[in-house]
Amino acid sequence: MPDVPTLIDRIDATLDREREALLELSHRIHAHPEIRFEEVQASAWLADALEARGFTLERGVAGLPTAFRARLEGQPAGPTVAVLCEYDALPGLGHACGHNLIATMGAGAGFALAPLMPDLTGTLLVIGTPAEEGGGGKIMMLEEGVFDGVDAALMIHPYHQNQAGMATLASVKKEVVYHGVPAHAAMAPHLGRNALDAVRLAFAGIDAMRQQVRDDVRIHAIVSDGGAAANIIPERASMTCVARAADARHLHEALLPRLLGVFEGAALMTGTTHEVQDASHPYDEILRNPPLESAFERHARRRGREVTPFDPAAGTGSTDMGNVSQALPGLHGMLAIDDAALPHTAAFATAARSARGDATVVDGASVLAAVAAELFSDGQVRAQVRDAFSAAKDAEAKG
Repeated sequence: MPDVPTLIDRIDATLDREREALLELSHRIHAHPEIRFEEVQASAWLADALEARGFTLERGVAGLPTAFRARLEGQPAGPTVAVLCEYDALPGLGHACGHNLIATMGAGAGFALAPLMPDLTGTLLVIGTPAEEGGGGKIMMLEEGVFDGVDAALMIHPYHQNQAGMATLASVKKEVVYHGVPAHAAMAPHLGRNALDAVRLAFAGIDAMRQQVRDDVRIHAIVSDGGAAANIIPERASMTCVARAADARHLHEALLPRLLGVFEGAALMTGTTHEVQDASHPYDEILRNPPLESAFERHARRRGREVTPFDPAAGTGSTDMGNVSQALPGLHGMLAIDDAALPHTAAFATAARSARGDATVVDGASVLAAVAAELFSDGQVRAQVRDAFSAAKDAEAKG
């Protein structure tokens, strides 16, 4: 089996040849944004490109039409390494989270590793995961066995810094619907029960609750239905609420019961009824894996990237990669495409189609492919990754 430096030289040589194809794919996905579970074009373009490079494709895995799993076998009896692609866009903002880059970094790693697999022991998967933005596609795929037998799952997210990993927040998303009684707002208000008042009071309850929560907690909401007309007491009103915390245990055992009490209290105060529905699968926090992050850092520096430690004070978000990382060793690295722009902004969408964004596609593909090559070729690295995961799960269970 070739040594790692030789494998990396071959990876980078392949990426030099594939650069234009990768960037064209990134730009095409960016120009045709598709929101969660509707990524028909992006998933097909990625799957077709991988199939053209020798991968065996399974399309529509886990019952999700825009999910896929591409497989390439090396020599038998080795590990199974998965590289993940995200490609959904944000409503109204397009690729303001840079998923066109995540998709093509992952696909590019597949391109770069394809010629090497005959010399490596194991199985390479490139998994297309739809609906990260609020849909929980990875969670559905995890539940349906798409990740069964995978020894490590790798992905890179664009950002404004280069970081080997980050802590994320566990999150839940709830749709709360209040049902009241309609009435003429001027002629007979006493006959009505105002569902919108219940939503207003729920917001007030959330505001009061924020004064007595941990520093890592975030609660935010929008009014998703506020009634039909100002002169009709709203019979129905609804809100979408997201609650987050640094760990899923605190979120579900301590925070969520209080939040549900706020929703119920608003109904009691207004004489309305209410129902609470899950608007997405719950997201877990990322379980970080230091050996995988060390490998990321080595190869990011090799590509000329200065890697900085994750700073919790800088804030963080949530991702369904957290659920994957809780089930098996995972890497969620970050590579800079801008010095200041944050995800979910128009500026970040612009950066995702910039020259720096293009450079990140190639750098990220090289980093992912090199980390995978280490896992395929170095049993000691595999053992370190596996042991770190087991130790983290043990500590989590005790804590």
